[in-house]
Amino acid sequence: MLKELIIPAKSLPVVKKFSGDMDQLGTHLKSSAWNDSALPDLVILGITDDRSSSSASYSDSPDAIREQLYQLNGFSAPFRMVDLGNVKSGKEFSDTVAAVRMIAEEVYSLGIPLLVLGGNQSFTIPLLAGIDKNEAVLSVVDDRIDNLSQKNTLLDDVFLNNLSRETIVNAMAVQTFFVSPDSKETYSEEFKGALFTLGEIRNGIKEMEPYLRETDLVSFDFGALKLCEAPGQVRNSPNGLTGEEACQLAWYAGISPNPGWFSLFGYSPERDPGRNGSMMAAQIAWYYMNGKSRKIDEVPQDEAIDFLHFVVTVEGIPEPVTFLKHPVSKRWWMEVPSPDCDLFPLRIPCSKKDYRQACRNEIPERWWSSFNKSY
Repeated sequence: MLKELIIPAKSLPVVKKFSGDMDQLGTHLKSSAWNDSALPDLVILGITDDRSSSSASYSDSPDAIREQLYQLNGFSAPFRMVDLGNVKSGKEFSDTVAAVRMIAEEVYSLGIPLLVLGGNQSFTIPLLAGIDKNEAVLSVVDDRIDNLSQKNTLLDDVFLNNLSRETIVNAMAVQTFFVSPDSKETYSEEFKGALFTLGEIRNGIKEMEPYLRETDLVSFDFGALKLCEAPGQVRNSPNGLTGEEACQLAWYAGISPNPGWFSLFGYSPERDPGRNGSMMAAQIAWYYMNGKSRKIDEVPQDEAIDFLHFVVTVEGIPEPVTFLKHPVSKRWWMEVPSPDCDLFPLRIPCSKKDYRQACRNEIPERWWSSFNKSY
């Protein structure tokens, strides 16, 4: 690991002063160290640089979250985690951005899930740059679409402007009164992804799992939560995700069979004197970690003989649609024609709702979206 770019966790005051029992997460993290011959199942990385940010206290965010996270219960062996520590802030903000990208490239090359604490959403850009993948999938959990029209503003408010054009971006928990009426239609054209309002998530949060299953990076803004449940926000809005809903989304990201990184941005300790917000952030992070400790690598391969197959004829589609269900995890996939697939069709994550929709002779929206991207 690129040690010259990181302040090791063991040298951080918050880690040094932790002393807990054997069941606590901090006890396991303090005794774990990077080992090239025995790579961890997950790593934690803090970002303390708050330049070009809307809050000057993001620098304290990673350690404030660690203080609470270390007190939570750990996970059963053989799941092994390593807290790498905090990225060293460079002389210029661009130096920190470059360091985050280099660390991301190293972690991604090793196929290790990454949990990022602290910083602002502009760090989504170097994290994605470190993911060496065409058409990487980004899921942004935020209460609004950060203003794409403003040019002379802070980077964390316009980070979407700087994404690669190949990136597929899904937006989740957007509040309708913060976006224009036609945002849903224009968003899918602009970012090749889908936009889900807070109301849609509340009415069917399980439908977010297939999207998070194929996500390479979750960029979670702390401001997406209800202020009363998550103090420590820069933008004070009374509505938002509940703590339970936020933890559920983090869990879905964790059980994804791909590395599926998770970044938690936008928590400001100076606005959280009671430290209730830091505990909320820690619990969201914990649910992501817990998901990773329990994930099942059940992506259908080749003939997918270990899956249940359901073939449904849908009017308007020349060939029947095949749905696949894993008998253990109960998760669903569906097959979509693609010019890039010769022997086996493209299989995309879906839900039981998509299957039921096809059984009603309706073409699932997820099928249409994937088909249109391919052709």
